[in-house]
Amino acid sequence: MRTQANGAWMEHKMLDHVKDALRVTLDWKVPSVGLSRKLSSVQFALKAFQRHLERMMDLEERDGYMVFVAEAKPNMLLRVEHLEREHDLFRCEIRNLLPEVEALSEHQNDEFEDVCSNIRQLLERIDKHDVDEIDLMQETLLCDEGGEG
Repeated sequence: MRTQANGAWMEHKMLDHVKDALRVTLDWKVPSVGLSRKLSSVQFALKAFQRHLERMMDLEERDGYMVFVAEAKPNMLLRVEHLEREHDLFRCEIRNLLPEVEALSEHQNDEFEDVCSNIRQLLERIDKHDVDEIDLMQETLLCDEGGEG
């Protein structure tokens, strides 16, 4: 379990770095870098983000906290299932965003800004999801169910 936890922790750190890089790229000002460069950089960063996000979610679902919580605290299974459903929504949304970004040209500034806004919104939802996961793990590990005294 310790090796799996270390692997998940490392993957989570890498995902955070990729997420930060994607945010920096989304915030680039077009006149200074040019729309063509920003577009290709967003495409690259979004693909990297998708790979790391899907790997992280797979780890959480197969070998990570979701399995641990379900076994240790069956009463929290509904919360685990809710977080798993969010994983499915994130997978679907990012798989829809990638072709949208790939189809854009440097002459579609307004459409590109709309897609960038959608990516930012996805990142915000993922950040909230991460907080919910941490809260669930903390409750699982720290919640005293009594019965000893």
